Amino acid sequence: MALQGGARSVVDYPDGTLPIAVNVEVALTTPGSTIPRPKGGKSAKGSATTTATYATIAEITVTDGKIFHLAKIALSCKEDTWVKVRWHGTDASIEYLVMGKIPFTDWFPWDWYTMLGDGAKKIDIQVKYNTAAATAYAELVGEEV
Repeated sequence: MALQGGARSVVDYPDGTLPIAVNVEVALTTPGSTIPRPKGGKSAKGSATTTATYATIAEITVTDGKIFHLAKIALSCKEDTWVKVRWHGTDASIEYLVMGKIPFTDWFPWDWYTMLGDGAKKIDIQVKYNTAAATAYAELVGEEV
């Protein structure tokens, strides 16, 4: 292809496309400057023998005026176990049927569920057995802001 005004000609490919090269410089960030949220910092662990009705095995009381962001739950039990997360006595999650002998972890995105504390409201994990009782172990992890 010839250009007007005496400029040098540019050769294009036979299919009519023109090669273009671009140099991009990206500044590196300082390690640790990006923190995934919720980052945790507040946790509760508990264990109990499962029964035929739901029972709380781990809970966190949210500070007055703070919003709690759940980061993860973890559960393990030798038998199949029903699990749910509650906020102030109301179900906040679905009921999970967790398979026995396989540890279960679930991660939650920022702003998954609005939990504004008043110093008395709690987030908790409840469990009950599916067909046989066993000791269940649970953990809640989250962040207050």
